[in-house]
Amino acid sequence: MRGDETRVIESRRAYIWDGWGTCLSWWANTELGRRDDLAAALFGLDPVHVGTTGGEVELPGLGLNIVRYNLGACTWTGTGMVESPAIVRRKQIETFGDGDAWNPDADPNQRSMLAKARDHGADAFEMFSVSPPWWMTVTGNPSGAERGDVDNLEFAYQEAFADYIAAVARHARDEWGIRFGSVEAFNEPSLASWHARQNQEGCHFTLGAQEAVLAHLRRALDARDLPDVLIAASDECRYAEATGTWKNFTEDTRRLVGRVNVHGYERDDGGRSRAALREAVGADTPVWQTEYSEGEPDGLTMALSIGRDVHHLRIRAWSCWQPVEALDWGLLDGEYDDATPNPAGGANGTLEGRVGGVNPKYYVLAHYTRHIRPNVRILDSGHPHTVAAHDPATGRLALVTANDNKPRNVTYDLRALTEDANPVRAWTTDPTSAHHYTRTPDTHLQDGRLTVTHAPNTVTTLEIEDVQTP
Repeated sequence: MRGDETRVIESRRAYIWDGWGTCLSWWANTELGRRDDLAAALFGLDPVHVGTTGGEVELPGLGLNIVRYNLGACTWTGTGMVESPAIVRRKQIETFGDGDAWNPDADPNQRSMLAKARDHGADAFEMFSVSPPWWMTVTGNPSGAERGDVDNLEFAYQEAFADYIAAVARHARDEWGIRFGSVEAFNEPSLASWHARQNQEGCHFTLGAQEAVLAHLRRALDARDLPDVLIAASDECRYAEATGTWKNFTEDTRRLVGRVNVHGYERDDGGRSRAALREAVGADTPVWQTEYSEGEPDGLTMALSIGRDVHHLRIRAWSCWQPVEALDWGLLDGEYDDATPNPAGGANGTLEGRVGGVNPKYYVLAHYTRHIRPNVRILDSGHPHTVAAHDPATGRLALVTANDNKPRNVTYDLRALTEDANPVRAWTTDPTSAHHYTRTPDTHLQDGRLTVTHAPNTVTTLEIEDVQTP
């Protein structure tokens, strides 16, 4: 059955787009963090040849501009850290201090990719913590407390934890040439999943502990001459949890938070949970979707999720979790030695990492990142499957549409913006074929409208020239 529908593109409720990004942990904690070809592919816009285990592959640069740096919690100096029996070295990020000494040479691979991303054009940097440093925790284990519903940050270290975050942010500005625009003290803090036997770093925080740390963090940033660094919170795992956390914060705590961050690990419910979060935080509070991934290589679920985030939650930025990861969780297929905990390498050793190949969702994401650039205006497309973005500087309008599992005739009605026969360029990705981010024949609007037949399970970008918005 073919669906026929009209999507009206309007400039009402338009807002500015901050950009696209990725987290550096855990992939950049390996030797992949040293690779120039990956930095160029992820953060540049030019075509680049990326080395894989099957040979070089030419890829369009994604042009990600947001880099999320994981402030680590682990050490390998034999000073008493307790390790989860399930954790592997790749998922342990090295801390810069053990309570007595500062180690400026820690975490070399992540810092390498951080600098490479900057040099390839990334311009928005965020530092986030998954766990306080091991020595600030109750258990001495940065994977969590003995029970997942118990805080693992020692009460006595709440202020020290905040000061540590601010100290690294100041050090990054002065020594690395990286200005973190925002910092975040928590990662999925309400989950009861972070316990001493987990396979990664993590920490549960009660609401009261979050509020105390946030107050300390604002004071610590200001004291280190970082008043322009905003605080993001609380990066809950799901939209509903983010809504609950925000509603239960006091008004004083909310005033400390410059942006709400949230992860996208929640099944679609028709947009209700996303809309509820937007209603809770209000129209003027920016929201970033800071972590998304799943084990589906075609990228269609990802594309549909992006559209819902824009349509219902009105996010200003979107970031993937692992661009290079195994089991189809990455844009690129990662190959790592995770067979045994803590493979040889130690504090200064090399952690192996390889790119096995390219998943179709790399090309799917390119539709969004290459055509919806930072500082464009997100318009109302009237439908969660189409993201509309207008660049006032060039007059170019981009429409990126993810189609589900049935063919559709979609008429894009742009008469609120133009009634001319504007030229239109098009790109399509069909994950089931060889058409991956492929140019298709140019066309023109007809009196401000264009009808496109979208094949099932495809992503299409339309770029329309000479459009001006009110």
